[in-house]
Amino acid sequence: MRVEMTTILETAGLSYTYEGGKQALRNISIKIPTGCKVAFLGPNGAGKSTLFMHFNGILKQTAGDVEYDSKKVEHSKKGLMKLRKEVTFVMQNPDDQIFNVIVEDDVAFGPFNLDLPVDEVRKRVDGALKMVGMENERRRPIHHLSFGQRKRVAVASALAMDPKVLIMDEPTAGLDPEMVHRLYEIADEVNMNGSTVIISTHDVETAYSWADLVIVIVNGEVLAQGTPFEVFSMKDVLEKAGLSVPMVHGLNEFMNTNGRSSIYGRTMSTVLLNMRRDVVPGTLHVMRPGCIGKIYGRAGVYGSASRSFIENEKIDVQIRFNAIERCIGDILDGNDSTLYLDHALDHVLDRKLLDVAAHGITIPVKECQ
Repeated sequence: MRVEMTTILETAGLSYTYEGGKQALRNISIKIPTGCKVAFLGPNGAGKSTLFMHFNGILKQTAGDVEYDSKKVEHSKKGLMKLRKEVTFVMQNPDDQIFNVIVEDDVAFGPFNLDLPVDEVRKRVDGALKMVGMENERRRPIHHLSFGQRKRVAVASALAMDPKVLIMDEPTAGLDPEMVHRLYEIADEVNMNGSTVIISTHDVETAYSWADLVIVIVNGEVLAQGTPFEVFSMKDVLEKAGLSVPMVHGLNEFMNTNGRSSIYGRTMSTVLLNMRRDVVPGTLHVMRPGCIGKIYGRAGVYGSASRSFIENEKIDVQIRFNAIERCIGDILDGNDSTLYLDHALDHVLDRKLLDVAAHGITIPVKECQ
């Protein structure tokens, strides 16, 4: 039985011209599936931010249509309020959207405006701050925070709205490497709850391994849209957009061209399996929040609940970012590894284990009791 995929956001012939005559968007027609992870790529000034501001009604198109959940976006007060309850937008510069003095007040602002009960607002604020690792900074003045911390607050404010669509414009700009991986971890958590996640980024490597759908925009026009493998195989598009080929994709193409493999690997650990033989994997030991047991090999953590647990219990974890990929790397080198993992993120692990299984290698997984 075939399951039809629904569309959450759609534009048809969308164009937009700023005051002064600059045309920012030209005849854009795209469909974004519900529950999809989408990466928009393109140079600065390509129109990505302008398009995002149409998705939640900040801007109104000059021509064409924008639909959310199969209904045209209404630019009435009532229509925009309803839209922004479900479509949240994290701007590139957090200072453009943070306006409260204290961290938790800013995160609570949106939920309070939904007329939610105080207990529900508090629950959402607690959960959002925990996800971005700012629960211990909740009473700090915003102006005492670093740029990266302010960015986390902006993300928390969006998460507290419990959105059906989370849009983040260049979310990793100005963040350190660990927080970059944490942010994609957060995106996976949000997506697992059924939400569609949309980002713009210049990081082609992460877009290749993370996204389900890649859309390339240049000079306000869509040049390509498709799976990461499809889009990064379009050399003319990459040249026009000034995009480099992800290393993983280059290796995939090399292996396919030389007839050594027809398997598409999304991450470095899986694509390298095409070049390796006689791999005898170690075992992955999965630990859940609340479970304390023997740690095998290096330990990693993935998920906000697991992070909170290991911090409270003062458990020594060596792999604090990109943990699933790095633990699998250890295992493919023949070592055991331990992963503290939220139940809600099992699908992320399952997808990566299936990538490895496609190469004929089954990683033993033991759930620690």
